[in-house]
Amino acid sequence: MLSAGLPFVLLDDARPGGPHILYRDPLGIVEAHRPEEVAPALDRLRAALTEGRYAAGWIAYEAGLGLEPRLAPLAHPGGAMPLLWFGLFARAERIDEATLAKALGDAAGAWVGAPRPGISPADYDKGYARVQHLIAAGDIYQANLSFRADVAIAGNPLAIYARLRRNARAGWGGIVHDGRNWLLSLSPELFFKSDGTHVEARPMKGTAPR
Repeated sequence: MLSAGLPFVLLDDARPGGPHILYRDPLGIVEAHRPEEVAPALDRLRAALTEGRYAAGWIAYEAGLGLEPRLAPLAHPGGAMPLLWFGLFARAERIDEATLAKALGDAAGAWVGAPRPGISPADYDKGYARVQHLIAAGDIYQANLSFRADVAIAGNPLAIYARLRRNARAGWGGIVHDGRNWLLSLSPELFFKSDGTHVEARPMKGTAPR
C-alpha cells in the first residue's frame, strides 16, 4: 500500500480511531525547485482543482520568498527537496487504524536520536532580543523565531513515522513521499476543520477569543 519509489500522501489524524486519508497513484505532479517557479506552480494547482482533481503535498516555508519580489534576494540555492511538491489524484481513500498500522510496520524497527539544535543558546538569545527590540520600535508586530535541528535516525521511513507517532501523540500528522524524498510530519496544531457552518481551529500560538 505504501511503497518506497511510488509517490503517495498520507494525511493522518494520529489519534486512536481518527480518520486517515491516503492519496496514491498520482495522475500528475506539480513541483517547483526555484522561487520563480512557485507562483506558476500554484496556478497549475488551481487549474487542476477546477478540473476535479485532488491535490496533496507540501509547500516549504522558503517558498514564500517566491511570492514577494522584495524577498527574492534572500533565497538560497535549491537543495534536494523541492520548494513545492503536489501530487494530483483522482480520489482520496479513507483507511482504518488496523490497515494503517499494517502499512506502517513495526515501530520497534526504527531508532530516533535526540535533536541537535542548529543554533547556540547565545545566538538564540540574541535573536530573541532583536525581535523584542523591533516590536518595541514598532517595526514589526510578530516574528517567527525558529531554527533547524538535526536528528540521527535508523530504519525504514514508515517505521520511523510509526515510532514518532506513537511517542509524540501529537494529534495530527502525515507522510509525503515524492518517489525520492520523504517528509514526515507530526503536530499538535489543527489549522482548521470545517463542518457545515462550523469552523474549528486549534493553533499552537496564543490567539484572542473571537
